[in-house]
Amino acid sequence: MKHSIFALGFAAALAATPAFANPDSAPVACSGSELREDEPGPTPVAVSPGLYRCSEEGLTITLRLDADGRFEERMTADEAMFEREGGGMENETTLAGQWRLEGPRLRLFARPLRAPKLALAEARRDPAVELRIDVMTPDGKPAQGLFVGEGEDANPRSSLDDGMLVIPKGQAWRLGRNWIVRDGDELRLASFAVETGGPNSFRYVYEPSEVEPFDQRGMVAGAHGEVLVVPLGIGGAALRRVDGAR
Repeated sequence: MKHSIFALGFAAALAATPAFANPDSAPVACSGSELREDEPGPTPVAVSPGLYRCSEEGLTITLRLDADGRFEERMTADEAMFEREGGGMENETTLAGQWRLEGPRLRLFARPLRAPKLALAEARRDPAVELRIDVMTPDGKPAQGLFVGEGEDANPRSSLDDGMLVIPKGQAWRLGRNWIVRDGDELRLASFAVETGGPNSFRYVYEPSEVEPFDQRGMVAGAHGEVLVVPLGIGGAALRRVDGAR
């Protein structure tokens, strides 16, 4: 499930990938005296497997750390605040992958085992548009989690909403090499060139990995590492230990 946050008044924007919990410069849900004002030092701290929770302003976040290095984070809200893959909003979203302690930092991440595949199915000239990109999965569904990056730096970027990008006729678009990039880890999947009089309509077939990659960095707080601060929007959420090892 796509992990997008539109929760709480202060979480107005989704943090970029990789995401960082930053209690010093942005609001933190469920904050308390355990959070230090300065950046955590390099001294390692102990974090035990178990269940951690934050509940505030109609949003509840639970994070389960398993002893085998896996985790599951679940967010539930009183109102529909999370984007559903394929469109629409819903009240709940989950994120699962691996966790690791790196000094005072908690890292939540997923690395796909299978590389994605992006195959060009058609390239043609369409006089009705400046540029058209269509990316579908083998079963005919719009591809998710991709964007088009301009130039060798793949920046600026344009989203592929529902697997499609259409630049209307007469609207400026940069000529030359461009990229189709996976959003989760900015992996460049394929390049295409837009030249005067050349192809400007490209159709691709995308076979995604078994999971979408992500990389989030939190921090550990509290005298005994009993508080974990995880990214939430432009800030973070302080989750407190609510049970023993599982």
